[in-house]
Amino acid sequence: MLTKILGNPWLIFGTLLLFFLSACTALRPADTSTPQPRKPRSATSSKNISSLRTNIIRTARRYKGSKYKYGGTTPKGFDCSGFTSYVLIKNKVDLHRTSGAQAKQGKKIRTVAAQPGDLLFFGSSGKVSHVAIVTQNNSDGLKVIHSTSSKGVIEQNITHSDYWQSRLLFARRILE
Repeated sequence: MLTKILGNPWLIFGTLLLFFLSACTALRPADTSTPQPRKPRSATSSKNISSLRTNIIRTARRYKGSKYKYGGTTPKGFDCSGFTSYVLIKNKVDLHRTSGAQAKQGKKIRTVAAQPGDLLFFGSSGKVSHVAIVTQNNSDGLKVIHSTSSKGVIEQNITHSDYWQSRLLFARRILE
């Protein structure tokens, strides 16, 4: 019987295919659930949160000048949500990969209450299309650091920017 199988290429192919398919069905299906973000390990007091906020801004500023790359998640090139997730994960804060998923994490807050390390979301008709990290929110204005398609990673005051103000949707606090 083995010589019959080995002599017929279709039987060899069929046997291998059957073997492969039976092995695949033994594998667990991919987990499609949305993982829940963990709180930062160091976030046990307001002092630790303040320190974490400072570290997040310091980390983000290291990448000013990095190029924009659609789908980019490394210093070789970032898109907006690739940048925010990279910076927060570097500081041991889990953050989903896309701006839409990030917009559902943490606690929604008023933009005027946003602090350094909080996230601002931009878009139109309520649909998120961009995310940035707040670096300052005081009488000098609302400053963010983000990866823009035109200039890469930049820090800018968006207080008087008609472009960004018209697209500003809401802020979220990831750190608590």
